[in-house]
Amino acid sequence: MNQKSPVHAKAASSAPKSRWTTPLPGLGAPRPTARLVEGAPDVAFDGFVCLHQEGIRLHQLGDNDAALAFLEAALRAAPANAPAWSDLGVVYAAAGRFEPALDCYDKAIALDSDYAAALSNRGNALMALGRPLDALGSFDRALAVNPGFAVAANNRGAALRELGRFADALASFDQALAINPRYADLDCAEEALRDYDHALSINAGCAKTFNNRGNALFDLGRRDDALASYEAALALNPHSAEAHSNRGNVLRALKRCEEAALCYETALSIAPGNAEAHNNLGNALMDLGRPADALASYDAALALRPDHVQAFCNRAQALLGLKRAAEALASCEKALALNGACVEAHNGHGDALAMLNRQEEALESYDRAIALRPFDAVVHNNKGLALLQLGRVEEGQAFLEAAIEISPGSAQSYYNLALSKQFEVGDPTVRVMETLALECPAVDARERTYLHFALGKAFADIGDWARSFHYLSLGNVGKRKQTSYEEAQALAILERTRSTYTAELMGRHYGRGDASTIPIFVVGMPRSGTTLVEQILACHPEAHCAGEINDFEASVAELAGAVGHMVARPEAVLEMSSEDFCRLGANYVRRVRTAAPLARRIVNKMPENFRLAGLIALALPGARILHVRRDPVDTCVSCFSTLFVENLPYAYDLAELGRYWRAYEALMEGWRSVLPRGLMLDVVYEEVVADLEGQARRIVNHCGLDWDPRCLDFHRNGRSIRTASFAQVRRPLYGASVGRWRNYETYLGPLLEALFPAGRTGRCS
Repeated sequence: MNQKSPVHAKAASSAPKSRWTTPLPGLGAPRPTARLVEGAPDVAFDGFVCLHQEGIRLHQLGDNDAALAFLEAALRAAPANAPAWSDLGVVYAAAGRFEPALDCYDKAIALDSDYAAALSNRGNALMALGRPLDALGSFDRALAVNPGFAVAANNRGAALRELGRFADALASFDQALAINPRYADLDCAEEALRDYDHALSINAGCAKTFNNRGNALFDLGRRDDALASYEAALALNPHSAEAHSNRGNVLRALKRCEEAALCYETALSIAPGNAEAHNNLGNALMDLGRPADALASYDAALALRPDHVQAFCNRAQALLGLKRAAEALASCEKALALNGACVEAHNGHGDALAMLNRQEEALESYDRAIALRPFDAVVHNNKGLALLQLGRVEEGQAFLEAAIEISPGSAQSYYNLALSKQFEVGDPTVRVMETLALECPAVDARERTYLHFALGKAFADIGDWARSFHYLSLGNVGKRKQTSYEEAQALAILERTRSTYTAELMGRHYGRGDASTIPIFVVGMPRSGTTLVEQILACHPEAHCAGEINDFEASVAELAGAVGHMVARPEAVLEMSSEDFCRLGANYVRRVRTAAPLARRIVNKMPENFRLAGLIALALPGARILHVRRDPVDTCVSCFSTLFVENLPYAYDLAELGRYWRAYEALMEGWRSVLPRGLMLDVVYEEVVADLEGQARRIVNHCGLDWDPRCLDFHRNGRSIRTASFAQVRRPLYGASVGRWRNYETYLGPLLEALFPAGRTGRCS
């Protein structure tokens, strides 16, 4: 499994939100979008785009006067661009200048008579000018062009209300909510809530009104009240799939994700053809850490609605959670084919490319997302992380700091920033993180965990080991609560693996697998020095380092029948034939060869492949394994200091961590006794630190490569590094991490007892 510690933030995957803001009471006006249409003169096109985008940026910063100047200059370059006229009208309206705004909307409509957004905006301006009847006509025209335009239906309700036509107004609000149940317009929601309360005072037995009242309350952030309203709707009509689904939405917002999933499942039992409920069930399952189940829900949503852009984006996140980056990339590309302006799709595209170690291309995807939404903290975080992984530390830190400026509560960005820098006494970032962790009620438990680990790192840098351990303990307790770990089962699988792979089994089948000498595996406990060994090999011109890839496990899963589940059921190896071993090895070589067709050696640095060393030997007898060992206490303390975003459930409790290390070491002793001589080399981290050249030569020789002195300059290698060691391996080798556990020795009783029940010292044997 991947031990990636830096955090790619994910865009919200909840039900679609409105793309409209509310600059005027009771109205919904669009943000400028920089959407281009044909007709801009080719010679001025670049100038138009720059001026237009700068105008939008200034408007988003609140400087409407400067924004107007740029947008007007843009229109002088492209006077036939209807969206640009509409955007100019939006900025005039935001500045309270409704007559010129109305003129801009009229010009947009003259250029494009079916421009529904401009028609709706024109109605907003007319409402602000006290002309609700004229506004009603404009909203009607917008809805005639686009009957699914929720904003126009909502604004039409506001006009009807002004005209005293309350029943018609309520019907129009209902229409808006039917089109988009999560339509968020706070001023309109206040008005709608009053209308729903008035309707219920006349007829308290209308389930639909209670449901829509719940939507209004949800939009206002009154989640507990919304939940009560949905439950009132369900008391009146238990078979309302819509109310069950909406109840799921509010429960998910309240972090009651298991209950939310049950609501969506109930909604789908009533209305199995509801694509949105399938999508939302997938979101709840992702919250629960069940990406495989979530993927099935997103696929069900897309089977019903093949044009569901958000479901494609969410599906990509599930695939990323399953380490299926190539498929995630394809899912984002399908979303972008449907909507090239979807920020979430561009962001997911970047995440998938980053997971495929294509960070330079990922940067391009993040840049497209930022161009579309310049103030998106999630994308800034992810671009910053990609830059850090490429070793471009100062640039990466600048984007992380921008993410924090956009979203001051961005705990994930603080965590990534903490990994990239060395804190000093008095650093104001530490005080801000402590304030967020201790005092900010808006920070939920998962976000607080990021802050606790970041503070643990910061106080370690400063040398305040007591406070460092305090925050690391809080972070680990929080993460352990979020993690499902069956210790007895996990340790039993390691023991069953050791007892299954006997010398007799290895002797009977060894040499029957694929004969390729290409594969190299770097294995060991997380945080044992595997990234350092990988970087040494990455500098060799004949080696390609693929990073922490799960291609071997994926190749196992491709095998038919019970043997495809060999990771959880190691005894399945006894059912394999020589042909199975050969096919497994060939499938693995085929998978890794695609990324580096000319490399003599391809390095897979998935540390937990230590569980599969025997199977690797049988499937790939020509492979070589490098087992990296480090002082057990240093290894475990480093694990305890690291927030593994991926699932390493044994790492968040000192006693569990110590017991897992002992089970790992017992398995490695088993491999040493049964693996063919020369296949696996033990590499001791402390010996590499003490004698870099001698150990590097030993590593390179074991891999069947000629010595190359560039292997000593591992810290200069510009390849991307996605593990928690991305900062350390950019520096020359240093010994500060050797014996680091002694800084925390006072607090390590549970770990030391688990590691050394007989009282042995904490050193590698």
